[in-house]
Amino acid sequence: MSGTEGAHDEALRGLVERGVLSGWQADQVRAALAAHEPRRAGARWTEVVGYIGGGLVLAGACALVGASWSELSRPVRVALLAALAVVAVAGALVMAGGPQHLRGRRGTVPTVRRRIGGVLLALASVLAAFAVGESLEYDGDLTWAPVLVGLVVAAAGYAALPSAVGQVAVWGMAAGLVPALIDTWWPQTRHFSLLLGGAWIGLGLAWAALAAAGALVERRLGLGLAPALALVGSQIVLAWDGYTAWGYAATLAVAAACLVFYRWERSAVLLVFGVLGITVGLPELVWDLTDGAIGAAAVLLLAGAVLLVASWVGLRTHRRAKPAARTAG
Repeated sequence: MSGTEGAHDEALRGLVERGVLSGWQADQVRAALAAHEPRRAGARWTEVVGYIGGGLVLAGACALVGASWSELSRPVRVALLAALAVVAVAGALVMAGGPQHLRGRRGTVPTVRRRIGGVLLALASVLAAFAVGESLEYDGDLTWAPVLVGLVVAAAGYAALPSAVGQVAVWGMAAGLVPALIDTWWPQTRHFSLLLGGAWIGLGLAWAALAAAGALVERRLGLGLAPALALVGSQIVLAWDGYTAWGYAATLAVAAACLVFYRWERSAVLLVFGVLGITVGLPELVWDLTDGAIGAAAVLLLAGAVLLVASWVGLRTHRRAKPAARTAG
């Protein structure tokens, strides 16, 4: 991306923060500007070559280290992982053009450099987590510590240089921290599935709130990661006997929330997860209420019918949201 495109992004973010434009309107303006910009195949190929080169270097380093990993002492392994994390951070700084350009959403780092830098910072968070885990020798009482360190590094990297990969890294570390904390605070608990599912539903709701509030630069990505985690959490609740009703209710509630919120935020991923939640939740509910009396074929027919109805509802919602968005614009 050129300096002009970076300025466009910065200006649009400022308009969204001041409430002049909605997130959807800013995305539409950005897409329209990108459609009229001449494509630069050179920059795209440069990015691809950079990813391939980085992958080859990482694969080679893993091969070299893996051959003698078991022969290295634990301090050496920790130092090696920490050094690789530092190298990844240094590479991200080089890609960004120096620390002075790491100013979060107000930075002017070109998109290609931002993406590569985001990948390097996400890799640094994973390496930092491994380094801490190796130093603790994965002590059963501190299983949460490596993930927590990885989360802190990933969050700091995303705050300094926002990117899609960086957001996924923060989301993944946060989701991974939940079971580690549950296993530490309530070891061998009989309610593990209930606690994990409920925590992931809560984290999904919190992630959706952050995305809706504009705290996440990649708004649509955040709106996709949030219901994905909430739906997985809802299904995990079903694994615990006695709380199946809560699992069905949570699944359908998440699906309904996605469809309702789609009226204000025209993100296709909300429509997809809304339809998916209804398609999965209703047949499971019927199967449980009938105690499995209906056969698999009937369940498939029911799922198909639910999918058709949910698709129809989604299309109706899409058609109503589209003119509403145009009127708001």
